[in-house]
Amino acid sequence: MGLFFEHPVQRVPADVVRAEIRRALLDSGKDDAAAVAAQRMAILGVEDPRLESAITTALQISPPSESDADDQACAAAATLAAAPPSQFFWGRAMLSVVLFAVLAAMGFWSDATRHPTSATSFFGFAGAVFGVVTALLSAEKARS
Repeated sequence: MGLFFEHPVQRVPADVVRAEIRRALLDSGKDDAAAVAAQRMAILGVEDPRLESAITTALQISPPSESDADDQACAAAATLAAAPPSQFFWGRAMLSVVLFAVLAAMGFWSDATRHPTSATSFFGFAGAVFGVVTALLSAEKARS
């Protein structure tokens, strides 16, 4: 998880997803599908709730033939291959904008009232907050 963006979970290769869902379709009829799906996710070494849900669903249905299992596995793998979009945390972004505005306002107030507090310090802090937030936003967006 990033500071401003929620990044998609770790991606599993499409051929592995297709093979796992195909195997789950052919092994359907298990008593506790959720436990078997969790066990298979542990073997894969990933924590993807969408994939675990797809495996659980595949364990609960039984296809009429092996070719139908292949078709359903390909369709499920294609659906899971589409990465969910990154979620932007607007509250955190607004908090950083408010922090910048408060520091800049304190700098203007300090300068206007000739307060012994240095206006340069407040403007420096405001510039640092602006720079850090801009750098974090651009780095996180580039990663997603």
